[in-house]
Amino acid sequence: MKKLEIALSFYSLILALIITLGAPTQFLFYPVFLFLLFEVLGRFWKVKLFNKGTLKAHLESFLSSFAYKTPFPLLKTLALYYSFILTAIMVFAGFLSAGSFAETISSFLFLPIALYFTIKVLPKRGRAITIPEIVITPQSLEPLKKQTMDKDRRMFLKLIGSAGITVFMFSLFTKKAHAAFFGSVPGPGTVAIKDTSGNPIDPAEKQPTDGYKIAQLDETSDAPNTYYGFTNKDGAWFIMLDDGSGNYRYTKGTSDFTNATTGWPNRINLTYGYFDDIF
Repeated sequence: MKKLEIALSFYSLILALIITLGAPTQFLFYPVFLFLLFEVLGRFWKVKLFNKGTLKAHLESFLSSFAYKTPFPLLKTLALYYSFILTAIMVFAGFLSAGSFAETISSFLFLPIALYFTIKVLPKRGRAITIPEIVITPQSLEPLKKQTMDKDRRMFLKLIGSAGITVFMFSLFTKKAHAAFFGSVPGPGTVAIKDTSGNPIDPAEKQPTDGYKIAQLDETSDAPNTYYGFTNKDGAWFIMLDDGSGNYRYTKGTSDFTNATTGWPNRINLTYGYFDDIF
């Protein structure tokens, strides 16, 4: 295919030269001739005007770039398609208008140039990439050799074992030593919490307000005072008064939280006192 394209390019250039010289006033065929001229020069002609110098380099660069990597790709593409359309019309019209054997032979003379531009226009197939086959060679697995435990590692494990036994024995026989760290009274493993005076505090001891949940809230009826109503499951209740200045007072009852006289509805007129006095 490459050799056929080379032969067609030379034939087309010679034919285009004859047509151009034979009808110099016909400008339609000039782009075809120039395209073929630069195409052939870029591929096969070596400029030998000077052995050294920039002129030779520029000419070779221009000719080779036109044939392969032209700096004017749009111009080259337009010239290619123009030449293809023009030569195809010439050949097609020549065969249609041929009225004699000589005219048919003349039409066949223009057929190679149309064939050349057809080859140039058709998309070229790229070569398939050959991926080499990867061959995996199985290898025999060698068993790992069991390493013997050295003397230092044995000694380290013995120290860990003896330390664990020591801690376990210490936890069994010296539970009273907890009191030295936590400030608790001696006992069978029980840690007691003391206040600043040294008196034991029972965390499980019930506080006066344990078990109460908030039931009512009033922030508007007696501003700036705010009233909080709390009740428990037995029906007992207490009300906390916040005067807005960080002062809190309390009142409580054993039942009937909604009583109009002694309960929440009459909260503004109830008697309030300090927490220690009420509880």
